[in-house]
Amino acid sequence: MIIKSVLAGTTALLLATSAFAQNAPQTTTQPQQRPATPAAPAATAPAPAQRPATAQTQLVNLNTATEAELDKLEQIGSARAKAIIEARNKGGRFKDWNDFVARNVVPKNAEEAIKNKVRF
Repeated sequence: MIIKSVLAGTTALLLATSAFAQNAPQTTTQPQQRPATPAAPAATAPAPAQRPATAQTQLVNLNTATEAELDKLEQIGSARAKAIIEARNKGGRFKDWNDFVARNVVPKNAEEAIKNKVRF
């Protein structure tokens, strides 16, 4: 008789717990979502004046560049730009990189900084 009571009480408890669980709000932990970022504008072709320059046109020609163009190069300021122009006016056009280096126009650190950014 005691066993029947215990079993009946346990069954009632299980049924009550089950009913409570079905009516309880679901509280599952979900990852927090970030707010949506605005979509990037559709890519359009740049206007002709804004087209990216090719590698060849990005190079500064040491034989024709103005002081302002030379001044924009890394390690070349106004004084070094004037020295480059003076060297090409006195000795003629630079034939190539070796000719430019042989004339000792700028120090080695400046040579290394502009080596891949100039043409002749």
